[in-house]
Amino acid sequence: MRILGVDPGLLNLGCVLIEVSGGNFQILESMTLKTRPEDSSAKRLYYLYSHFKKFLEISAPEVLAIEEPLAKANPYTTAKVFQAQGIVLLLAEERQIPLKIYHPSYWKSFLCKNGKASKLEVYNFLKTLMGEQNFENILKDNHMVDALALALVCALELKVF
Repeated sequence: MRILGVDPGLLNLGCVLIEVSGGNFQILESMTLKTRPEDSSAKRLYYLYSHFKKFLEISAPEVLAIEEPLAKANPYTTAKVFQAQGIVLLLAEERQIPLKIYHPSYWKSFLCKNGKASKLEVYNFLKTLMGEQNFENILKDNHMVDALALALVCALELKVF
């Protein structure tokens, strides 16, 4: 089964596509779509829309796991994350890809047994799981790390391991 994990954000949208088969998983693709902060919100959203749409067409995931944005102290920043999530949800619906939406505390608790696990704890958990070989070459930033975590939680929930 091909599962796409997505960590939404208007500046950085992390994506990791895994394939689960025979009790193992393989990372097929990992990337972070990066927009330019100096561009207008409309231009950044269009960039995410067009590039994520192409990625979905090429990668053909069977299910998509995405993080539910948290309302933060800065409503302006929160709104931008929700906008990016909206692009992903729209494109998933357009392609009829089933969705799993995870609250950060849920998926962190699922993997790390701590709903408030830090980025470093998630990183270390996944590095241990995957082995240190090529970890940094495959997952180049925290957005990809979170996207992989979301894909794995989805795979475990769906019992495809």
